[in-house]
Amino acid sequence: MDIDQLKAVIKEALDERIKEFYIDRETHYQDHQFIKELRDWTESIKSTTIKTVVGLFVAALIGLLLL
Repeated sequence: MDIDQLKAVIKEALDERIKEFYIDRETHYQDHQFIKELRDWTESIKSTTIKTVVGLFVAALIGLLLL
């Protein structure tokens, strides 16, 4: 068995072995897009929550000072 035949046999064995882990490129890309959108949404929620909590804290502090 020469080197080229050995390479072909190894490639075939590896292709068969990793076939179950294959992910279509478009599906993989869409997964990354979903993760990016989820990350952006999470950052937006976090920012809104922090602004709301700080705003409520400031309003409560002003309310206490005016009493």
